[in-house]
Amino acid sequence: MKIQINHDGQVSGPFSRDELQEKIYSGELSRTVSARLEGAADWVPLESLLNENAAPPAIETPPVTVNLDQLRDHKEKTALLVLYIASVPVWILLLLFTVLTTGILLVIIGIFWLFHAIGELWFSAYLKTNAIRVSETQLPELNKVVDDCCRNLALERPDIYVMQHNIWNAFATKIFRRRVVVLFSGAVDSILLKGDMRQLTWLMGHELGHHWAGHLDASQKLAKLCGWLIWVTLWHSRRAELTCDRVGLYCTGSVTASRLALMNATVGAQLAGKVNAAAAAEQWRQHSGDFFVKYRTLYSTHPHLLARLEHLNMAAQEFGMTK
Repeated sequence: MKIQINHDGQVSGPFSRDELQEKIYSGELSRTVSARLEGAADWVPLESLLNENAAPPAIETPPVTVNLDQLRDHKEKTALLVLYIASVPVWILLLLFTVLTTGILLVIIGIFWLFHAIGELWFSAYLKTNAIRVSETQLPELNKVVDDCCRNLALERPDIYVMQHNIWNAFATKIFRRRVVVLFSGAVDSILLKGDMRQLTWLMGHELGHHWAGHLDASQKLAKLCGWLIWVTLWHSRRAELTCDRVGLYCTGSVTASRLALMNATVGAQLAGKVNAAAAAEQWRQHSGDFFVKYRTLYSTHPHLLARLEHLNMAAQEFGMTK
């Protein structure tokens, strides 16, 4: 049975459930808008008429044919190579120090590793008892998103947690070699307030991208010894974030939903669907050459949000993604 919508006193429809899902995905409709089954008398929130327990849109096969190697930002490998080269002097100095001090450095490293291990155990204990672990029986919609993304990326599934923290953020980490992704409720709530699981897929895909690209692997951590050359380290960090944005786009299968998720992080849930993405990208192009914009970029771990929007648009064109 089809559904009618009452938006600010204007009745439209009837629409099929698939049509309404598409309107929600595009940001045209909120899941809380008033709705009723065709012929019914009472108006209720739209989400109560849609099957809330249904799985999110299937992403069993990627919506576009993309070689997984294409997901990596084109300049990330170059930045990583420079990182390795810049770390060589540090490795030489560490080796000489170890030999000249008869291994004192190894003792220092051992002590540092011990404190680091204790920190991981401490954080792991907190996470296991203060966050919800996503599984087939716990937040199954989100669980399916994770499974679909991991299958499309040929990635071993990490542990996924959702934690209460009222900021728009998420992070990927490793705890004793176990891959972990943590989503903060601030980001999840903001996306789902006016958005949908497809937009949340972009955020999940972004964090899974750090594991897929090896950003947390020991080999890349060793390259961070070039931290004395901070601009190179930050350059690689920014290119790595762009790689993860591309992975999120691929997992989502929709440039529209990906833009909405990114705009949610930019202006919040209430205005994300109203942002003119083309004008926002043009705003970045107008100011990208400003001196202080460039200067601030040099000291940033992440690309500017409007720059990320521009890169999303370019990646979508590269992937042949139009919707």
